[in-house]
Amino acid sequence: MQAPGRLSVILIEGLRGHHPLFEPDDIREAFSVPDRPLDATAADQVGQALLAMAREPAHAARGAIDALPLPSRTALIRVYFRLLERAAEERRLSH
Repeated sequence: MQAPGRLSVILIEGLRGHHPLFEPDDIREAFSVPDRPLDATAADQVGQALLAMAREPAHAARGAIDALPLPSRTALIRVYFRLLERAAEERRLSH
């Protein structure tokens, strides 16, 4: 999967089962609640966090993620795992 900047490295690590930008408890919590639509503010927060993941060193991206309100962090985690699913599918199709 072609992902911008550092996001490609993060996804490669994610495909190996390493998710250093997220706490395991946050991941479990994100999938224990129903998916909800985001309002414009939350969508912007998720977008800014994705940009941080692509552009910033891991510690700065982690700081941006940790600063998100819980609903936005939950949405970001779900987006991240959807990206991982897509990357895994692309990997299967290319081999």
